[in-house]
Amino acid sequence: MKVLNEGKKWSIKHYCLGIGTNGGGCGAVLEVEAEDIYAIPILKDEETPDFMYSKQDFCYTFKCPCCNIETDINASKLPTTVKRRALQNLRVSVKEIRLDVNGRMYL
Repeated sequence: MKVLNEGKKWSIKHYCLGIGTNGGGCGAVLEVEAEDIYAIPILKDEETPDFMYSKQDFCYTFKCPCCNIETDINASKLPTTVKRRALQNLRVSVKEIRLDVNGRMYL
């Protein structure tokens, strides 16, 4: 089959900020494509009136080519197809990422 006119690839412009607040990113403005995004597991602390527990969730992230710092992307900004592809490329982060019940991230 011959491609006459290739369709536009999905991409998003994003700053390199690192993961969480004070993530240590370099601040570069990057055009991130679907192939650059992968998922890393995170642990979320949840609580009920009786006990507190942790559950696994996923963080969608990319690695900055300038500083090699991982930056997370809000999942609501990603199309479902990009999220599925990122989950297929699941990686283990160098850091263990946890979210407490107030949404504060710590490593």
